[in-house]
Amino acid sequence: MKPSTSPLWRTLRERWYNTSFGRRLTWGVTSLHLLLMVLVATDLVWRQHFFLHDQGLQHANSLAQTLAVSSASWVMAHDVAGLQEVVESVASNPQVRYVMVLTTNGQVLAHNNRQWLGSYANDAISTRLLTAPAATQTLIHSSDLDDVAAPIMTGTQVLAWARVGIDQRHIHTNLLALVLRSLGYVILGTLLAYLLARVTSNWLVRGLQRLASGFERAGSGERGFRLEQLHNDEVGRLGQRFNALLHDLEANESQLRAMATTDFLTGLPNRRSFMEGMQHELARLQRSPGQDATVMMLDLDHFKCVNDTYGHATGDAVLRHVAQLMQDNTRKTDLCGRLGGEEFAILLPQTDVQSAQVFAERLRAAIACTPTQLPDQTIPITISIGLSPLLPGDALPDHALARADQALYLAKELGRNRVELHAAAGECGTSKNQKT
Repeated sequence: MKPSTSPLWRTLRERWYNTSFGRRLTWGVTSLHLLLMVLVATDLVWRQHFFLHDQGLQHANSLAQTLAVSSASWVMAHDVAGLQEVVESVASNPQVRYVMVLTTNGQVLAHNNRQWLGSYANDAISTRLLTAPAATQTLIHSSDLDDVAAPIMTGTQVLAWARVGIDQRHIHTNLLALVLRSLGYVILGTLLAYLLARVTSNWLVRGLQRLASGFERAGSGERGFRLEQLHNDEVGRLGQRFNALLHDLEANESQLRAMATTDFLTGLPNRRSFMEGMQHELARLQRSPGQDATVMMLDLDHFKCVNDTYGHATGDAVLRHVAQLMQDNTRKTDLCGRLGGEEFAILLPQTDVQSAQVFAERLRAAIACTPTQLPDQTIPITISIGLSPLLPGDALPDHALARADQALYLAKELGRNRVELHAAAGECGTSKNQKT
């Protein structure tokens, strides 16, 4: 079928493809409203169904008991004509299908249909009634018929049974009319909910689109702009808050960049910043293969004992002290970094492994000879160091760092407080270790 070209269809189609959030909001609110109205209407019809059937059963009980009371004197007097008048009077009530009076052996004494007079009711329901206790009995309770029998008694003796059948088929007609009215209300309410949700979603989407545009511009690096046409509503206050956040971002961006690359405890470059520095140095070596560079991995010996014995605050003071000694003993071209916990690393550009080993021994001795001085105590500390050259053939700087870590592990295994070279150093030098 050829799609309509009306402005409404074009608007709906455009919003369907371009404003998915608004579409979801509109149809979500409309669907929820429709569901709630259907549930309410269904519950109303269901309750009305039970109410009408209960009313019908109560009406049948009332008529049967009234008939039993009214018929007692006629039955005792054996006045069939008078009894028939009472039965026909009861049968004149609306929706009454049949009225009868049965003897205790099942003979019909009176019936609104005179053809049944004198006959015997021998169906299963009537047979069960004749043996029932002397109390009002509900023989049939269905969607089409309520059949109730009440005993006609003198003292404690049952003389006969007054039986009334109420037609319930009119309830279906009433329920159908109720369903049609409820359906009309559901449709009208759903249309109103759709219109309201549509207006609300359009207003909300326009404000969110301005916010989304602002976030996209800020995310792309654009600065110096502000959102405009902001109202004093929730979306408008979001826009105002966005403008304030963008102002704070512009004011603190340089500080955040520094924080992203610095370890907060020691002030050294963090692992990410250190690895970026190693990547730059590896790229330099790959451009100039004749150059040298060495990486050192340092680990504080028995640092866990320091934390366990003196507390984490003292452990932090020791880490800051070691970091300061590293900075005091390195060149401006060297790069120190804290990789995590008590692990540090130093990158020595334009330094072969022999020179790096001499420096490592000097640094190890300086740290061993300079304990951490606190107001109430002195904490001695030693370090183990692993060395590895940064090779032009390394695909990633992590490879050189891993080799240095292996050398550090060897230094730990051989007693700590020492310097070890990785085997990749080759002929660059052999291990010159000093134990304390």
